[in-house]
Amino acid sequence: MLRVWRELPGPLKLLYLRFRYGWCAVGVAALIRDEAGRILVVHRTYSRDEPWALPGGWLERKDPTIAGALERELREETGLRVRVGPVAAIERTGFAVVVLMRTELLDSLNGFRPSAEISEVTWAEPNRVGELSRFNARLLRQALT
Repeated sequence: MLRVWRELPGPLKLLYLRFRYGWCAVGVAALIRDEAGRILVVHRTYSRDEPWALPGGWLERKDPTIAGALERELREETGLRVRVGPVAAIERTGFAVVVLMRTELLDSLNGFRPSAEISEVTWAEPNRVGELSRFNARLLRQALT
């Protein structure tokens, strides 16, 4: 499925997302920092536009809370456990609203398990995140000011 997704033109991707999530989807993203202030980013296998991004995913009907959705997404995609804290920023992009949550990593990165969606994780300096993803840079500007 991910191989097909990567090849789909943008309008078809948007059509599918609107069908699956309605006219306004809720995305969740984690702001995870290490002792040096670096930010955890993940390499997404399905995105050619912004392959490196903050970890996260989509709120689904089965999720009892936004925090629960973020915990589920990180566990499914990376194998890592987290504790979700308060909202750090909210930003709209296209048909989605993305909620950035301050998040504590409960496992070391040695516990990372690649998935079909995430192939790598690494720490990035906050100013480098903007080079990796314009949208994530907007979220971080809100969260870090």
